[in-house]
Order: sequence, then structure tokens, then C-alpha cells
Amino acid sequence: MRRLFDTTRLLLALLVLSAALAGPAAAQTWPSKPVKLVNGYPAGGGADILARLVAEKLTAALGQQVIVDNRTGATGMIAAQSVAAAAPDGYTVLFYTMNMCCTSPVMPGNKVNIDPDKDLMPVVRVAGLDNLLYVSPQTPFRTVKDVIDAAKAAPGKLTYGSSGVGGSYHLWTALFTTLAGIEMLHVPFRGGPPAIAEIVAGRIDMMFGNLAEILPHIRNGGVRAIAFTSVPPSPVLPGVPTIAQTLPDYRADNWFGLGLPAGTPPAIADRLNAEVRRLVADKEFSDRLVSMGYQPIGDTIPEMKAAIQSDRAKWKKVIDATGIRAE
Repeated sequence: MRRLFDTTRLLLALLVLSAALAGPAAAQTWPSKPVKLVNGYPAGGGADILARLVAEKLTAALGQQVIVDNRTGATGMIAAQSVAAAAPDGYTVLFYTMNMCCTSPVMPGNKVNIDPDKDLMPVVRVAGLDNLLYVSPQTPFRTVKDVIDAAKAAPGKLTYGSSGVGGSYHLWTALFTTLAGIEMLHVPFRGGPPAIAEIVAGRIDMMFGNLAEILPHIRNGGVRAIAFTSVPPSPVLPGVPTIAQTLPDYRADNWFGLGLPAGTPPAIADRLNAEVRRLVADKEFSDRLVSMGYQPIGDTIPEMKAAIQSDRAKWKKVIDATGIRAE
């Protein structure tokens, strides 16, 4: 598999060279056909919700259809690998997540066949997420202290779901259990939505996740919000505290953005960055993101690169301290 990927990379190097020669001309006419936006997570999750919203807006801005292509598995890395292996012509765009570039590359046991720093080109962070701890309403828990006390009383008995081993939801819980000094049983799934279904059904006690995908379930009583992972808490759910109010050192942020195959003409990356920043600067769009549980960002390419390095260093410390390994 590795040899095949290396061969593919060699062939792509020739494409990169030709793209560099034709870059300025290609950028002037880009896009002249539909653009594929590859998302590594299942329909209905926080990534998918935002990816489809961005695709809709970019379709109007670019004058060409932007089509979301869901390629799930390996906590998003199947999608990342497919984009890294695509022609660097601007017609295959990655819906880039923090997990793809910050945690998977430093996760022991992870069979990552790409180097995101060499094989992918960061373009822009679209938005951060309001993330939180929530529980099944069939549990008695209403505060962070309730969860911690119950876990200490019965080590390893409480269950928590995640979108996959080594994914963001798993890491946020690992940080929580480490700081709280507790043990809970991990039940991983392939994406957030199937895990949420188990919590709603009462078969799993709790999970960390993003507000965008869980908000409808909070509003209809399917799950109970306990606390946000970031400071300040989201205005969408006034009265819900932060975990830091109980565990002062706790903070877990996340973001979604766009990336391209390495070697894509810089002018195309600049155009895509400018369109997304223009979109995020629009008050109507920005307010809509906030109401859905997102935190608008719209940064520059250098700012995104710096964020990747900072987040990777932070989560590597958590991975090393907790001994998490990919399966």
C-alpha cells in the first residue's frame, strides 16, 4: 500500500510541475467546471452540516456547482488521503478538520499514508465549533460534578461514545478523564450520528460532541447538555456552564476549514481563501453560523498554518499522556 502511494506521489510530482508552469493561466479561468468538496464524516454530523452550507454559498460565489462527496472512515483520513492523491488543479477540495492535520499524524498506531504538511495545502479555517459534554436523559446527571462523582464511585462503569478511536470526541473525553482522575468505558462508532442515536436510546451514558449536530436533540429532549468545552460558553444555550468552571485547566477547541492537494497553483488557493473570508464576513451568514453552534473564523493561509502547528503540539501532549493508540 505504501509503495503504491509513493508511486502515485511520484506521478503527481509531474502534475505539480505542469501545474506550476500553467498555474497563473489556470487560476484565471478557475473554476470552469464543477468542484468536488470531499468530507470525511457521515451525513448529519457537524462537519457535514457545515460542508453543505459552505458548498451552497461557494456555488453562488464561484459560478460553478460545488458538490459534497462524503468519504467516511479512519476519523476523516480516508477523505484526506483521497484529496492528497488528486490532481492539484483546484477541482478537488478537502473539507479540512483539525483531526486530519493535528491529531491523526501524531497518533501512535495510526496508518496515515500522507504527511499533511507536504501532501496538503491549508486554505482557510471556516469556523470553530461550540463543543460540549451531554448525557442521556435517562441518567441522573445534571452537572460536571455529578458525572465526576458517579465515575469515581464506580470506576469503568459509566460509558461514553465517540466518533472513532483517536478522533476529537475521544481526545476531549481523554483530557476530561485525566484532569478529573476518573475512568469510563469507551464505546467508539464510525462518526458522531450513530453514537448520538445510542445516547438518545439510553444505551450509552454520555459523549462529547459539537453543538451543531446535537442541538436538535437538546431542543427536543433527546439528550441533556451538561457543559461547554470552550470559554466563553455559547450564547445559543444560555445558562449552560463551561467544564473549566469545575476543572479550571480544561479547554477543548475544534475547527473546520478547506484544503487542497499540495502543488495547487497558489492563485487558486488565494481565490478560494478570499471567497470564504468574504462569506464569513457577511453578517447574515456569520449570524447564521452562530445560531447553529459554530464560531466564524475566516483566517488567512499563514494564520491557518500557525493554528495547525499550535493545535498539533497541544494534542500530542494529551495523546502521549493518555497512551491513546489508533486501532
